Amino acid sequence: MDKELLFWVWLLILAGLVEGYSWPRSQNPRSQRSRSGKSQKPNIVVIMTDDQDELLGSMEVMPKTLRIMRDQGVHFNNSFVSTPMCCPSRSSFLTGMYTHNHHVYTNNDNCSSPYWQRTHEPRTFATYLNNAGYRTGYFGKYLNEYNGTYIPPGWREWVGLIKNTRFYNYTVNFNGNKMKHEDNYYADYFTDLIANDSVTFLKNSKQYFPKRPVLMVLSVPAPHGPEDSAPQYQHLFYNNTLHRTPTWNMAPNPDKQFLLKVTGKMEPIEQTFTDVLQQKRLQTLQSVDDLVEKVYEELWNLDELENTYIIYTSDHGYHLGQFGLVKGKALPYDFDVRVPLYVRGPGIKPRSKISNLVVNVDLAPTILDMAGVDIPEHMDGRSVMKLIRTKSYRDQDYGGFSDNYVTAKRPWRDTILLERGKITVKKRKALMRQQKRNFLETVNSLPTISDSYLKYATPKQKRIFKECAKPQNQPPCKKGQKYQCIQEYGRNMPRLMKCRKNKRMQRDGYFPKKRCPCGRKKNKINPDEKLSQTEFLMKHASKDFSPKFIRTKRSYLQLVGNTSSSSQNSISSLAVQPFDRRCRVLPNDTVSCDRVLYQDPVEWKNHKEKLDEMIEEYRKMLEDLRLYRKHLKASKPLDSYLSEIGNGISGQGYLDYECEPCNSNSRRSERKKEIEQRRRRRRKNKKRKRKYQGSDSPLWNSTYWNLPPDEKVSRRKHPACKRANADCSLMDNSHWKTPPYWTNGPFCFCTNSNNNTYWCIRTINATHDLLYCEFINNFLSYYDLKKDPFQMRNAIHDVNYGILQQLHEQLNAMRACEGAKECNKAGLWYRDEENKSNDEINGDDT
Repeated sequence: MDKELLFWVWLLILAGLVEGYSWPRSQNPRSQRSRSGKSQKPNIVVIMTDDQDELLGSMEVMPKTLRIMRDQGVHFNNSFVSTPMCCPSRSSFLTGMYTHNHHVYTNNDNCSSPYWQRTHEPRTFATYLNNAGYRTGYFGKYLNEYNGTYIPPGWREWVGLIKNTRFYNYTVNFNGNKMKHEDNYYADYFTDLIANDSVTFLKNSKQYFPKRPVLMVLSVPAPHGPEDSAPQYQHLFYNNTLHRTPTWNMAPNPDKQFLLKVTGKMEPIEQTFTDVLQQKRLQTLQSVDDLVEKVYEELWNLDELENTYIIYTSDHGYHLGQFGLVKGKALPYDFDVRVPLYVRGPGIKPRSKISNLVVNVDLAPTILDMAGVDIPEHMDGRSVMKLIRTKSYRDQDYGGFSDNYVTAKRPWRDTILLERGKITVKKRKALMRQQKRNFLETVNSLPTISDSYLKYATPKQKRIFKECAKPQNQPPCKKGQKYQCIQEYGRNMPRLMKCRKNKRMQRDGYFPKKRCPCGRKKNKINPDEKLSQTEFLMKHASKDFSPKFIRTKRSYLQLVGNTSSSSQNSISSLAVQPFDRRCRVLPNDTVSCDRVLYQDPVEWKNHKEKLDEMIEEYRKMLEDLRLYRKHLKASKPLDSYLSEIGNGISGQGYLDYECEPCNSNSRRSERKKEIEQRRRRRRKNKKRKRKYQGSDSPLWNSTYWNLPPDEKVSRRKHPACKRANADCSLMDNSHWKTPPYWTNGPFCFCTNSNNNTYWCIRTINATHDLLYCEFINNFLSYYDLKKDPFQMRNAIHDVNYGILQQLHEQLNAMRACEGAKECNKAGLWYRDEENKSNDEINGDDT
């Protein structure tokens, strides 16, 4: 009996030891059990941060995330975003399309617009997975201009932030209801709210719908501004300098684009600000580190960890002091476009690395591929699961790779498109006008126009050039000739005009036609009558006579200054008499005055006062002349001596016709109203500028920081930070509401410029690592990162013309690509004849 009792005691002790043993997560006996009663499809969790960098050390302070994602998954060390701005990047993440295909160019233009809601929102990866039986949930920031009036299609659980990033005092749309949150950390801190709501959704889904897989997107606000961290982390990372890369405070950069060219070295106050901002950014990421661990632990508790894919990434990178820019994004350099990307889940080898070039448009196809859903043709990206499967297959058969580049039967593209901004309507018109001028100047300088030039002409230009090249259309008009080509002064294009029965026109060319101010003529002048009037003028007028009266700005001044003594008597009634001019305008547009005016202060003052009096008198005289002209126009006689010129054939004179009455709603009246409204707006804007500035010089780096009490201006429009062609902001002591505070005073910094619109190709493979960009102002840049890993020097002048032409053509192909097939084909950097034939084989990537 004692042996039996002892046996049961030892059995209970052994059972307790087995129960208390901490099994490795990958060897958990519960994960080996049959998944009967549970979903056979994998769960998918996407964690996306906001503005998190890859190169400034932000991942180094997240040990929990690195343990879970890097040590137990795969790291894509060459992961990029196509557009380093929040709303365009997030739109590409949701749709799998480049910016030029979903047309969300900035954080304002088309961001969450009716066009986006109507065209692209029904085609996000959420709608496809929702239709495939997934329970979908979105938690956190959506798009910058999301107004919270609707729930996007495809999402069953919706906790979407209204407008841009906030940590406190924000409003969310919670399943159709707007909920206002305040500044209580325990109830309102946004990162913790996302963690709690997502875990609750995961629990409920597995409890009430165990056979349905889950898709969750956790879009956390950190480390985006206003960089409010949790109270327990507000003491960390003091004097952290991981952001001080070799390009930190490297300025100015005359070989780079406009913004970097005009940006100088940072002042001491700005250098201190970058250090404080780095500290606050890293503090906010600590709550994200807790979120990753919390979701991971919940998946473990629900026995869903080994059947779940977790993706960790960011919408774009960030810069802090690089090239002298205090902070910001939207540049094509690696610190703004390179982002962290980690993936863990079933079949993924721990601590593996893949160096193939991936971009954020690949995330939507990857999520669909994980769920076993067909990838639609409109998506521009490709699933990175093909790289993961190929690497796992090759590692098992060949014992791994010497490098981290995965090769497959169908080549993986090694070039992606970086694009930012768009060509505005004003800029597009200016470019078209400039191109037209350049084309016409080139064509007019040629003796003959070949077909190689005509292919760039518009249909109208082609028709005119073709007609003007015919011998029968050369001026002057001959008997039986219908058209003639006339080259007018100041015009690059010739004019194709009809030959009229007019001796003056046949001899001299174009004769202006008199028109009614609006409407049409009721009675047109008889051609014979018009000819007789012209002959009369030719007989009685001098040879230099022209019916066109030309008025110049200096005509009256020249009349006053050059009149003879007899003619001066005729204008003695004028209020202002001519006087001895002591200054002259030289032919080179410079002013030269008598030496006495430069030497004698009394003479200088007297002459200046005289000029001021003359200016006032001339202004009054000009107003009177305008009144005279207006009066004469209103009291015009019905007949004049010109009506006697007719020869009696038509019975009507030159001025005897009548015009149709002008309609109040005519185009001319509407045009006048538009011009008047534009003038009013201009006057209003000028008054506003004078109010803030008070002088012609801007208030750049001014000490006038405080506005009047009744004035409320955003930081980006503060009058103390105005700078031409640049987007600048104000930083002051009231910027941050949570510790650590900023107490070093105000300063201005520029984050963007008006011409920072670019299109680039980024190429990375085993032999190449380069960046080629074309800016909207025709500026070119080229960086070879094999030789210059920090992109310090623009090496555009070291590249021969053939390579530049190849880069330009590939960039144009990438800008126009649609769909994964076209974009992958355009993204192949170099292919010899043998590889070309292999690339054309259609088949599986593995």
